[in-house]
Amino acid sequence: MNYPSPPQNIIEFSRAFSTDKACADYLFSLRWPRGYSCPKCGITKAGPIRATPGMMECENHHKISVTAGTALHRTKIPLSVWFHAAWLVATHKSGISALSFQKQLGLTRLETAWTMLHKLRGGLVDPDRSKLNSFCGDPTHSEHWVEVDQIEIGGVQSRADRDARGSNKAIVLVAVEVHKWHGQMHRDASKSRSGDAWHTKAGRIRMRVVASHNTMDALTFLRDNVEKGSNVMTDAHGSFNLVGPLGWQHEFVVAKREADPLATHGRVTTNLKRWLMGTHKGSVQPQHLQAYLNEFVFRFNRRDLPWIAFNRVLALVALERPAVEYEALYKHTWIHPNPRPNWGRNGQ
Repeated sequence: MNYPSPPQNIIEFSRAFSTDKACADYLFSLRWPRGYSCPKCGITKAGPIRATPGMMECENHHKISVTAGTALHRTKIPLSVWFHAAWLVATHKSGISALSFQKQLGLTRLETAWTMLHKLRGGLVDPDRSKLNSFCGDPTHSEHWVEVDQIEIGGVQSRADRDARGSNKAIVLVAVEVHKWHGQMHRDASKSRSGDAWHTKAGRIRMRVVASHNTMDALTFLRDNVEKGSNVMTDAHGSFNLVGPLGWQHEFVVAKREADPLATHGRVTTNLKRWLMGTHKGSVQPQHLQAYLNEFVFRFNRRDLPWIAFNRVLALVALERPAVEYEALYKHTWIHPNPRPNWGRNGQ
């Protein structure tokens, strides 16, 4: 697919997508990159309906909108607003709250902004994405592994309240690809016991809300997100005891014996918690946490490629799958994609 030249700023972006027609044409190229094929009859001979941007009519007189069956199905919000919304979600490094989103786009209702954000977040998981691994052909890297651990996310809670109502914290499994190389002095090298000049960098990441700290949740997360045979490093928690026997190269560290165990994993999860507290003031409800994790993972994995991230947002949103509705969000009946391969049409 031939993307237009990436805009260098919001002014250039606004010029490129100033009309619904320009947006509809671009969305059309993302949804049907090999040419239009009518979803109802399969015929390829069709033409646009000029009065309605994004509407196609084939020779059998079937009319299909470019947003039909996607996250934008039957939207009443102009496509130009949706494009600016996708740009904010994909390129805003610190994320954006619903209130700021509402003000930036000039929306009249906060509920509309919140729903739009969740529609976009619902499309940030690629069902065909590849798994993390420790295999890398970059000759400048000396070692590779995947760090995996559990964290807890939630508000401050008194012991009495926890005893009476149970913990209010959500359990999240996090996997981080780690690349390590020698020869470049790291800012913390002076603190290293060996004094070696080394540096580690996080590659791709994956995050999933799980029900418990048990072995089944840990192994299912690994199976769905990390290639077998990869070098996996965890702490000494019992839930990871079967990682080695089931096909991964497993190493573990005992946290109390190390000053900074799973250091790269720690930097990533610290950034996550700062984002949740800074941008969203720690107000994310447990029922919606997975959606926010999906957003964080998507943007982190494309942190150096904002224009590609924007195109990926639109391409994923343009896939045919159920759209988030405000009522389902409000009543907590919508299930946010909890990333796993080949998840079904109910969003699981």
